[in-house]
Amino acid sequence: MKIDTDAFVDSLPIMGNGLLGIFIVTVVIIISIYILKALTSGKTKVKNVQGAAAPISDPAEAASDAAAMTGPAAAASPMKKESAMDLMKEREKKDFLESDDTFTISNDL
Repeated sequence: MKIDTDAFVDSLPIMGNGLLGIFIVTVVIIISIYILKALTSGKTKVKNVQGAAAPISDPAEAASDAAAMTGPAAAASPMKKESAMDLMKEREKKDFLESDDTFTISNDL
């Protein structure tokens, strides 16, 4: 088996351009994620009875204020939603803390 070193050296710039393209696309994706995170994050705002937006830092306070509202103000009120990952972590914590008297390796078996 013979290795053609000239062909390998000729292909290096092409492979370099490909790797550079991958790097550029990765950087663009990372920057766009940071921009989207900056645009969508912030304090929860709940409209009070007069219609003025008031920043709420405590989610429990926002929930109680939203529950007190009725009509269109309640429908337009943005509530802090829990992510699926948060819900999964809470469920795993609850499952872990529950005592189980069986000594099986898995309940699926």
